[in-house]
Parts: sequence; structure tokens; C-alpha cells
Amino acid sequence: MPERMNVKRIAMGALLCLALGLTVFAAIQVAQGVARFRQDRALALSGDVRAIRPWMTIPYVARLYHVPERYLLQSLRISDPTSVRHVTLSTLAARLHVSSSALIHELQVAILTYRKQQQQQPTPTRSPTRSPRLHSAIPPPPADAKAMA
Repeated sequence: MPERMNVKRIAMGALLCLALGLTVFAAIQVAQGVARFRQDRALALSGDVRAIRPWMTIPYVARLYHVPERYLLQSLRISDPTSVRHVTLSTLAARLHVSSSALIHELQVAILTYRKQQQQQPTPTRSPTRSPRLHSAIPPPPADAKAMA
């Protein structure tokens, strides 16, 4: 009987160690996932095209990088935008018989090209005329108040 109790204790100890090991492993994986998410989010918010991922869609990429959706579709030679509206880049790559990384690279080049074109275009200048007051209902301060200050 005492030998059987020792076997049970050893088995329970081994299972406890296994559970503890799996918990530590899972915690490390979660921490790494959070770190990758934060890094990807920071890249995306800064406009870095390296943050494009296969789970994204063309409309999502267009909004995230402030590029017209139509421009991205034209760069990929897609004529029907409704056919790819809710399709991930990995699924789209399979439809086009290219790798996801090749499709993402094409989008990255298109976004950088669009940005370069936008920088080269002259920005319209405003006319020297005064714009209407935003708060026209608020009268200007009286002349006496200026003299007091």
C-alpha cells in the first residue's frame, strides 16, 4: 500500500510540473504575441508599409495607408472591386496565382509610388484674401479694453 501511495504522489508531482511548464510556455507565447502586436501597430500607425499582413483586405490597406482603394486595385490590375471587397490578401494572392508575399510587395510598391506622386504635386496656395471669421456672432473687444491693457 505505501508503495502505491508513492507512485500516486510521483504521478501527481509530474502532472503538476507538466501543468506548470505548460502555463509558463503559454504565458511566454502571449507576451511575445502582445509585443509583436504592439510593434505591428506602431509600424502601421507610422505609415510603414512593412506592417501589411496577409489577413488584411484591400479596403483596409487603403484606409490604413491613406491611399485610394481604386489606385491599389489598378496597381494590381483588378477591374472589378466588388469581387475582392471582403477578400483577404492571402485569398486574393491564391486567386491571382501568386504568393502572399509577392502580392504584399506589389501593394507596398504601389503605396510608396502613390506617396511619391503626392509629394511631387504642387499644393494649391490660398488666396491672400481674408477668410470669414469663424465666430462672427462674437463682437470684437471694445477699443477701451485695448487701451487698458
